[in-house]
Amino acid sequence: MIKSKINSTVNRKKEDVLELAIVKALSVSINPKSTQEIADEIKKPWHSIQTRCLRLQLSNQLTGFRVGRINLWQIKR
Repeated sequence: MIKSKINSTVNRKKEDVLELAIVKALSVSINPKSTQEIADEIKKPWHSIQTRCLRLQLSNQLTGFRVGRINLWQIKR
C-alpha cells in the first residue's frame, strides 16, 4: 500500500516536469507548435507529449487545433 502511494507520487512529479517543459517550449514560441515539434525539442515520445497536451488543454492552459492531420498547440492567452 505505501509502496504504491510512493510510486504514484513519483510518477505525478515526472508528469508535472513534462507538462512544465511543454509549457516552457510553447511560451518561447510566437507561432503554434505541432506535437512532433514539441516532442523533438523536449526529446520525449510523440504519444507522451500528445497525452500531456490534451491534459493541459482540459485544464485550460493550452489551446489546441488541427490543420489537416497535424495537431497544433499554443499557450492560452
